[in-house]
Amino acid sequence: MAFGLAFVPCFPAAGAEPGTRALKAKDVFDLSRPVIFGDDFAKGSLDRWNFSEDDRYRLPAPDPKRILVVDAPGMPGRKAVRMTVPRAPNSFRAEISLPHEPGFNERWYGARFFIPETWVFDPNRGNDIVIQWHAIPGNFRATYPNLEISIGNDRWFIRESHGSPQTKPTRTNKKLDDPIVRGRWVSWVVHAKWSPGDEGSLKIWKDGEVVHERKGPNVYGTIGVEYTPYLKTGIYHPEWNLNDERKRLAYEREKPVTDRKEILVTDLKVGRGDAGYDAIAPPPLP
Repeated sequence: MAFGLAFVPCFPAAGAEPGTRALKAKDVFDLSRPVIFGDDFAKGSLDRWNFSEDDRYRLPAPDPKRILVVDAPGMPGRKAVRMTVPRAPNSFRAEISLPHEPGFNERWYGARFFIPETWVFDPNRGNDIVIQWHAIPGNFRATYPNLEISIGNDRWFIRESHGSPQTKPTRTNKKLDDPIVRGRWVSWVVHAKWSPGDEGSLKIWKDGEVVHERKGPNVYGTIGVEYTPYLKTGIYHPEWNLNDERKRLAYEREKPVTDRKEILVTDLKVGRGDAGYDAIAPPPLP
């Protein structure tokens, strides 16, 4: 079931390095309608996404061993993107992403994830981030995403970061009560009024139930640029990025429980502030 949005042709953005891909907001979002973006991958295409694998960004095309459109499990005739990260030194990311938007905008987001039966709950250090809304570089490159939904062992986590990355950002970490169920689809809806001030707000639904709600700042306010965080989804396991001695030693000491991490995602939507829950929530399962 395609979303029926008008297709916006996409080309590498002006100023991008040759052989790279860096789509801009104008390439993928249609602001003339409440649902400004939607992709269920029915055409088998990733034309409207940017790609990143490990420490490589602006890739012209994904590695099919890492990022590939496949049949959606349990949904006959439907498609999804499968993202895979094998366990190896400095093998830590397989993500598709949308561009950031200028200004602090109110937005709705929807996505559906599949945690395979083969997924191994990992008690080792470091969560697996499956969707995040990240800051853009201004006068300081912020380390932590403004919002993430991640897997830690057998639970879902919702983490936020805002305030000043130059000093010490305000960070929160919420662990959901219900254990993750493998071999099933999980739907998420996020409604965010992005702001560094008290007018900001965030509300998150999992499978139709509100699991997180907070008012107040939710983006960095000191990087000198107003922006809507950009959405990234896939697998990101920061602890396998051996960019410092602590991580390298921890990786070598770790008793691995799996040789790869793999999830599937589909039914991705982005909406304006007037879109509403019903327009953004993934459709009922067949």
